[in-house]
Amino acid sequence: MEKRKEINDKLVKWILHKVKTEYANDVSLVLIYGSYVNGTANSKSDVDCYYIPKSEHGYDLAVDFMIEGVGYDIFPISWERVERIADLLENMSPLVGDANIIYSNSADDVERFKTMQARLQSNLLNDQYVKEIAARRCEEAGRLCTMLNQVQSASEIRKIAGFIIMTLADAVAVYHHDYYHFGLKKQFEDLQNNIPNVPRNIVDGYLNVVKAIDIGDVTKYAMKLFEDVCAHLNVTFSLQEVPEHKSQIVNKVDALWLASLYEEISSTFNKIYVCCETGNYILAFLSTVCLQRELDDAKEAGCPVYELLSNFNYKELYKLSETTRRIENDLVQLITDHGGYIKQYDSFEQFESAKL
Repeated sequence: MEKRKEINDKLVKWILHKVKTEYANDVSLVLIYGSYVNGTANSKSDVDCYYIPKSEHGYDLAVDFMIEGVGYDIFPISWERVERIADLLENMSPLVGDANIIYSNSADDVERFKTMQARLQSNLLNDQYVKEIAARRCEEAGRLCTMLNQVQSASEIRKIAGFIIMTLADAVAVYHHDYYHFGLKKQFEDLQNNIPNVPRNIVDGYLNVVKAIDIGDVTKYAMKLFEDVCAHLNVTFSLQEVPEHKSQIVNKVDALWLASLYEEISSTFNKIYVCCETGNYILAFLSTVCLQRELDDAKEAGCPVYELLSNFNYKELYKLSETTRRIENDLVQLITDHGGYIKQYDSFEQFESAKL
C-alpha cells in the first residue's frame, strides 16, 4: 500500500512537470479524483486523472501505461463535456463535483471550473430538473430491459442486467438530489444507507440481481427493479423493441489498439482481483460488468469472444478471479503475438526514463 502511494505521488509530480514544461499553453486544467483523493485507495489503485485541453496540441498529452502491474490513463475532457456532466447529462458527476485541481493555466480557467461545480449543485437542487433527468435514466434502463429479451447468452444477460441496476441506481440518486461521490465503489452502500427515503424493495432488488444464480432470475429481478424504480419516481414507460446491434466480424487483430485498451482497462482487471480477495461480491460484479462491455466492444478490433459473466456466483469469487486471470493472460498473449507493444514498466524510474 505504501509502495503504491509512493508511486502515485511521484506520478502526480511527473504529470505536473510534463504539463508545465511541454503543455503550459495547451492545457487549461489538470484534475484528479477517485481513490487517490477520497481515501479509498488500495495497493492496486491508480491515479484517476483527466485534463481539459486549451488547444489541439493539448490532446497529445493523453497517454496510457502501466507501472508495476497497475494501469494509468491520463485522458482529455473538453469544456463542453464538463458542461454536460454538470448538467447531469452524463453519469460522471464525481469528475466535476469531487475533483481537485492540481494545475491551472489561468485564474479564469479555475473560475470557469468552479462555475461548473456550482452549476452541478444548482441542478441537483432543482426539483423539476432532477425529476426530468431521473426519468431519462429510467428510459435508458427501459431500453436495456428490452434488450434482455433479445439475447441468450448468460454472460450477455448478466452484463445488461448489471447496467440496468447501475442506471436505475443513478436515477434514484438524482431523483433524491444526489449522486454517488465514490462512484461504483460504494454505489450499493450509498443507495442503502446514504440516499434518504429509498424504498427497501429497490435496495433488495438491486442486491437480488447481483446474487441471482439462475439466469432466468437475473432477468426477472432486473425487470422487477425497473418496475419498482419507475413506481417510486412516478414515471411510466412502455418497453419498445430496440434494434439489435451485431458486432462486425473482424479477422484482423488491431494489436496497437488492443494494447492501448489493455493499458486502460488493466485497472479494472485489478479491481476484480482485489474484490475477489476481499469478498466484495457487489463491486466484483459491477467491475466485471464494466470489463465485459469493454471486451465486447473490442471485438471490432479482433478481440476474441470472452465471457466473464457466464458462471458468475457471488459465493464462489475464486472462480471469477481464475476466469478473469485466464482471459487477461490470453488477451496479453494475443496482443504480443500480433506485434502489439504494451507500455508497462517494472518501476517508476523505468517509466520516467521512457520519456513518454
